[in-house]
Formats: sequence, C-alpha cells, structure tokens
Amino acid sequence: MDNSPVEIIFRWDSEDVRQKMIFDGDRQEAERYLQAVDEIQRSGDQSAVSIAMARLENEFRNILTSRTKPISVLPHLNTKEEDEVVVEEEEPKQGCACFCCLRFKSSASAKRHDDDDDYYYYDDCRLLYFGRFDETSVHCFSVDAINDLRCIAERMISSGYLWQCIQVYGTVRKSNIDAILGSLGISDVGAPLEARIHRWREAAMVCVLKLFAREKRLCEKIFDGVGPDIAHASFIETAKESAIQLLNFADTTCTTLMSLPYKLLMILDLYNALADLIPHLDNAFGLKSCESIRVLARNVLSRLSEAAMGSLSAFENALLRDTAKAPVPASGTIHPLTWCVIDDLRLICDNKKILNRLIVSKPSMESIFNVDLAHIIEEEGKTPLGVHLIWIIEILQIHLDGKAKQYKDKSLSHLFIMNNVHFIFDWMRALKEHSELRDMIGDGYLEKLERKFQQAAISYEKSTWGRVLNCLTDEGLYLKIGCKMSISKSALRKKIKAFNALFEKIHRTQAVWSIPDSQLRKSLRMSITEKLIPAYTSLVGQCGSINLNGRYVEYSELELQAAVLELFKGKPIS
Repeated sequence: MDNSPVEIIFRWDSEDVRQKMIFDGDRQEAERYLQAVDEIQRSGDQSAVSIAMARLENEFRNILTSRTKPISVLPHLNTKEEDEVVVEEEEPKQGCACFCCLRFKSSASAKRHDDDDDYYYYDDCRLLYFGRFDETSVHCFSVDAINDLRCIAERMISSGYLWQCIQVYGTVRKSNIDAILGSLGISDVGAPLEARIHRWREAAMVCVLKLFAREKRLCEKIFDGVGPDIAHASFIETAKESAIQLLNFADTTCTTLMSLPYKLLMILDLYNALADLIPHLDNAFGLKSCESIRVLARNVLSRLSEAAMGSLSAFENALLRDTAKAPVPASGTIHPLTWCVIDDLRLICDNKKILNRLIVSKPSMESIFNVDLAHIIEEEGKTPLGVHLIWIIEILQIHLDGKAKQYKDKSLSHLFIMNNVHFIFDWMRALKEHSELRDMIGDGYLEKLERKFQQAAISYEKSTWGRVLNCLTDEGLYLKIGCKMSISKSALRKKIKAFNALFEKIHRTQAVWSIPDSQLRKSLRMSITEKLIPAYTSLVGQCGSINLNGRYVEYSELELQAAVLELFKGKPIS
C-alpha cells in the first residue's frame, strides 16, 4: 500500500475510488487521510492541497447529508435553555449513534428512561435522551460524525477554504430547516388566513425556540476550537434566510390584516407571538452582522402595533357610520348592533393588558355627532384605552337613541332604550369587578349608564301605565246631590270599562314585548304591580256599594297580578 502523504491524496482522487467516501469506511483509513492532509499542508504542495480540499469538501457534505438521524422538535416546545437528559451506560456504536444538536450535559445522576420509541445520542459511554422521531424533526449526528466534521473543518479552514466549508455546511443544514418549515405549512397560501397565522406561530416557535438554538449549538460543536466567529458565520449561513422568511410572513400578513375589517384578534395573536419570540431571536442573532434581522423583527412588531391601533380606529369609524340597515326588533329587545359592539368590546377587554400598551392616543372626538366627552377625557387616571371604550359606548348609545325613534309606540321606544342601555350597563358592571378595568371605565360613567336605563324605565311606566292609572282615579266619579257627595254609577261604569279595554290592549300587546334580563323584567313587573293593584282595588271597592261587581269587573286582584306576570315574555298570550 502506498504510504506517502501525496500518494494517499492522489490515490483517493483516482477514478475507481472517486465516488467512494473515506469516512464511510475504515476509521484507520480516514485517520491516515487526515494525517496525509496535515503533511501536505506543512510541505506547501498546493496541487495536492487543492485535490485534498476538493475531496474533504465532498466528505464534509456527505457526512452532513448521510450520517444523521431525526429527532422531533415539536414535543419539546419550551423556553428552557436545555432539555432534560437521560443517561444510560452503553458502548458507542461506530457511525450510527444519534448526537442531538443540543449542548452536551452528561450526568451520572440523571434519571433513567426506558421508552423504546425514544432516541438517544452517545457521549463517550453515556447514552443521552432528547426526543422522539417525528415527521417534523431535526437531523442530528453521532459523536463520531461530529468529530469527523470538526476534523475536516479544521483542515479546510487552515488551508484557506473557510468560505467553501461554511457554504457547504450552510447549504445542507439550511435544506433541513426549509424542509421543516415546509412541513409546517406556512407557505400554503390557499389556507384561510387564521389557519396560516396559527401555522406561522407553530413554525416560529419550532424554529426560534428550538431549531435555531439547536443549530447554533451544533455549529459550536463542529467548529469548536476553530473559532467562535466561524461558528457564528456557519450558523448565520444556515438560519438567516429562514429567520427572514418567518419575519417576512409576519410582515406580509400584517399588511393583509390592515386591509381587512375587524381583524383585531388576529393582529394581537400575531403581535403576542412575535413579542414573545423577539428576546430569543436577539439571543440567536445577537452579532452585529445579524442586526438587520433584529431591526426587521422590531419593525414588524411596530407595524403590528400600528395595525392594532388602526383596527380599533376602523371599528370606531364603522360604528360612527353604522351603514347596517337592520330593523329595530319588534319586541324592543337587544338590537343586533348592541350585541355586535359588546362582543367586540369583550374582545378588547380580554386583551386589555396588551392593548393598554399599544393604544397610546385617545380617540378623535370629531364626528357627525355633537357629543361633549370632555369630562371623560379629563377624568383623572383615564387611560387612552379606557377613553376608547367609553367613546365606543357613547357612539352606540347615540345610534340606539336614533333607532328608538323608529318605533311608533313611545312606550316600546322607552322599553327598547331601557333594554339596550341596561345590557351595556350590566356588561360594564361585570367588568368593574376587575380592578384594572374599573380604573379604565370609572365609577362615574357606570353611574351615568345606570341613571339612563332607570330613566327609560320611568318613562316607559309613565307612557304606558299613566293612562291606566288615570282610569283608576276618583276624578269625576262623585256627584253632589244636595249637600251630599254620591258615586255616579255611570261614571264608575265608564271608568271600569275604559280600564278593562285599555288593560286588555296593553296585556295583549306587551306580552310579546321582551325584557331578556330576568332581574330587570321582575323589577319592572313589581313596580307596575305596586302602582296598579292598590289603585285598582280601591276603584273596584266602590263597585260593591252600588252593585256593579258582577256586571263590569273583569279581573280579580289575583287575576290582574297574573296578567302583569305575563308581560314582556316575548310571546303572545295563550
């Protein structure tokens, strides 16, 4: 066998062995080749060095592509610096052990794990567990493979082939990241936007929290001893494009969301995910050469912040215009616009912590309405988000006041306002139980809403039951005969007949009206009963004295109470 360094180099460049890989075969032959490379580097034989570097480049590429085993990244999505390690004594198997691209953490005291589906890597005589096979996996290397890659890298770099080494490494490892991103489906433009954002979050977590960190540590292992700058350069070559791709997706999605109405939740979802990942991006891409990635991440985050503010403003402007032509509900119940606005306000309040940070300016009060909200803006401690909430509710109430005018029956108009303002009040009262939301809204505004729905209830009672109670007064009931006042039978008869007719109409009409809040419905019925029953029993009591009970009195006291309880159920009486 030829033993001179130059002969070894040229022998492995001959046609019959050019396609064979030295490091796939006998270990002693690989070691002889590396020693031969060391010798020709010292001798300065550039021709032999050039041939050797071409061979080592192919060997480097082959090890990167063929001597890998997959390890799942998805089951370990956490932010811990290192995964749990499991150690087991076992002899390393040459060329087939699985080295996970995480930092070594051998420990004799680590816990034992016996799952046949789990995968391990070898560190000397210790078997270390890091994960499971999965369709979305990191390709990892045995300790022997790591040593071979390091030995080849050292010789290529010392011979001036640094760029070729980094380029080969970056190309191969980058294809692994690209495959993982592809399997996570973020490039599926046909998927619904919400699904694509969800996939992006998953892909970003996989890449930033695990994949980039593992790739960075793998670079440190391979290029250990060569120099940290080279390890960083190799990592950047591997991961930079994928990081930019992830951020560009978020940026493009932000542009799309800004062009669509009512997408605040998606914007906040994207913002929260990116905000959580930025510290990890900073850690992975902390060098000056990666400043563009850090700047891009913050620019996208800033745009998402602007998009959130824009979405809130768009919601307010759409509410101001209120182009929807939904008719007022015939029963006077909650208007669809009220439901819609409160649902959106629930969304805003559910995300109050982040929105309090993002919403830094108060709304413009210039609108088609002449509304003076200076007292709200000037109230001490009112946050911009709190002012936005109140401004939205004020706009809603203005629209509700306008819609109430569509009713021909004034009583139903008042009932409609009572129902809708109470619905708003009840929602805000529930919010007030949380101290941070109480500060946003303030006690004064809640009291204002309470007065408004209570006034609407009073107005309803006056417009409906004022006429009924007028039928039950003794006005015009007595006649003066000589020096004595006597009940006029005809006047009493007329009053009772008028009451019967009016109450029957109200009973029939207002049974189909609706008060959806059970407590409010009970309270209003009680208020009606407390005024109606005493007045009715007083008048009916006069009938006994002139023998009119059986002929004109249609309701007993209990029947009248039962009839009142049938009001506001939202369905006709049987």
